[in-house]
Amino acid sequence: MLSYPVPEAEPAARGIGWLRASVSRFANGEVHARRRAIVEEIVAGIDPDGLRRAYDGHPVAPLARALGVAERVIPGVVADVRVAAAAYQTGDAAADAAVDRLVAVFGGGYDERTAAHIQVLVQACDATATLIERARTRTVDEVLRTDPPVAATRRVGPDGAVVVVPLTATPFGAGPRGCPGREHALALVEGALR
Repeated sequence: MLSYPVPEAEPAARGIGWLRASVSRFANGEVHARRRAIVEEIVAGIDPDGLRRAYDGHPVAPLARALGVAERVIPGVVADVRVAAAAYQTGDAAADAAVDRLVAVFGGGYDERTAAHIQVLVQACDATATLIERARTRTVDEVLRTDPPVAATRRVGPDGAVVVVPLTATPFGAGPRGCPGREHALALVEGALR
């Protein structure tokens, strides 16, 4: 069976480049496994029922609270996560300042644990908002079966070329690199639809 790894991010010291180079999303093998374990540990410490009850307009806000972010900085965190999420796939340097502010919120260390906290927020940002929007007109089960929040992913083919892999036939959260926060995303959807 052929392996199609994810395209890895180039190393960077700060900003969106650092985030991409420090998260499990853009890593393979042992590095991916180690970083994913950190994300899974962080997500395991978040109560989905608390997210369901605390939803208040954007999925990042209750997640940030659950991660211990001070209430007074939540609006700025939501804004910065939205900027970082928009640049997450491309690495657009326009997001550098937003990522550096998020690093400061999580203690100021440019390390894998800080990156994992930011990754939880960034990866939940657009995908969960998309789930919520789609679930306003259809059942959540229908959306999850037919219209996943992330339509495609990129992989490196055997020839070294980057290929786009559609995810429309893949249930949300399935597969070896499936979303570790599936239960949490669904709790946020339920909270938003109340």
